[in-house]
Amino acid sequence: MEVIPIPLYDQSSPAKGIRTRTFFIVDACLDEDALRNALDVLIRRHWRKLGGRIVARQGDRNQPEYHVPKQFEPDYALFSWSSSKPGHSIDKVAAAIRSPAQDEGPLLLPSMATVDSWFRPSEWPYHQQDALPEDPFLFVHLSLFTDATVITISIPHLVADQMGLRNIIKAWLGLIEGRDPPAMVGYDGDVLPGSGKAYTDYAKEEVVRKGRQRVRRTGEYFPFVLLPLLLELLVSFKEEHYVMFLPLSLVRSVRERCTKKIQEEYAEPARLSDGDIISAILLKFCRMHKNKPQMLALSQAVNRGPLSAVRGVVPELGADTCDGFIHNAIHSSTARFRLERSTPLSDIAHANRKAIEEARSLRDAEIGMVVLREMARRGQSSHTCEPFERSYFVSNWCAAWSDLDFSPAIKEGEAVVGKPKLLVLGASGMRGTPKRFSSFIFSKTDEGYWTDFGVPVPAMKLIKEHLQWDPKLEHL
Repeated sequence: MEVIPIPLYDQSSPAKGIRTRTFFIVDACLDEDALRNALDVLIRRHWRKLGGRIVARQGDRNQPEYHVPKQFEPDYALFSWSSSKPGHSIDKVAAAIRSPAQDEGPLLLPSMATVDSWFRPSEWPYHQQDALPEDPFLFVHLSLFTDATVITISIPHLVADQMGLRNIIKAWLGLIEGRDPPAMVGYDGDVLPGSGKAYTDYAKEEVVRKGRQRVRRTGEYFPFVLLPLLLELLVSFKEEHYVMFLPLSLVRSVRERCTKKIQEEYAEPARLSDGDIISAILLKFCRMHKNKPQMLALSQAVNRGPLSAVRGVVPELGADTCDGFIHNAIHSSTARFRLERSTPLSDIAHANRKAIEEARSLRDAEIGMVVLREMARRGQSSHTCEPFERSYFVSNWCAAWSDLDFSPAIKEGEAVVGKPKLLVLGASGMRGTPKRFSSFIFSKTDEGYWTDFGVPVPAMKLIKEHLQWDPKLEHL
């Protein structure tokens, strides 16, 4: 048995308890046998670590480690596989999700709990602690509709972030095409910035940064950070949850308005992205029912460049090697500012963009990784929020799926020309966690963006009223 320690950056809280569930909705009928056989080959012959198990190391605070058999026996489960054939079109189940109107502004679609009930087998472990010791990392279920395929994948966040899952899928599909995957990077070691240094090797002013992720003083987090959030929950406990669709034309229109306003007010170039605009919209909606101004930390982890995956910036994860890295590499930016109901979208988007630019340096990524390791070592939450303030966290998955192409797995004889349309949805959190403090930007298609969205009932009432008279968000 090969025993591989799990690096501290993979053990951050609450990620270590999460099994991320991702739904790949492909507009084509895929070949189940080809997919299953290729995944078997990927794990058995190439990326053997994916066939391991997570085991708590005895006598060392039950720290998790990988146990990978030196040889996989014939009856050893490399992954859990199941499938279903509903016998009808996917639109009988998910038409509202797949084909939203393009000209009606933001649309509130069925929630991720509903999507989960459509496609995820109910017997799967929801959290990592629900998994049995003998359970594999990967749970895969195929919903084989007459005109589409939904691939549902559950994997421990401890093992992979969404860029890592993207690399698994690329390697998997590559085998169907006859291409061997790249060698795994970080198979048995920590390859992220600062891995050879201790937290105490850094000056205090470097690692203790107000408004950024930082190691907390003993007794600080619960009474001064978490308790005020819990009191806010008590005031308005019930939430409404949706998948929110934002048409691409709407996002681009708002982006143009915000860019023009920033250039006029700050006399500087504005390099706003669609993600900046969507983050600002989500935050404004979430706090719409709040009249009192509040200091707030808007944190962003995006699967791109130096931010979530640090890929393309760290020498060990350059363009020629990063496709072999599957593990977590999440580095967040944070914009801390005073938020009022009258704060314009342009100011929020601008603050978010400036924070992302600040986080783009290799040194900032190194500090972020060092702090995250130390927080994990001390068992602290990775939550970024100053005492008595508020926070909002956005995770953008879009870049992870931009180059995925499921055409190698299309069933022989299917009349599909080129790359089939792909919509990705998902969930990555603990059951019952309030959604008012965070959101996910799931994926982008030619039509627009799909996001996870949840707010208190009073906020949702105001949002629906606002959308009736301002669907283009010209007055948000």
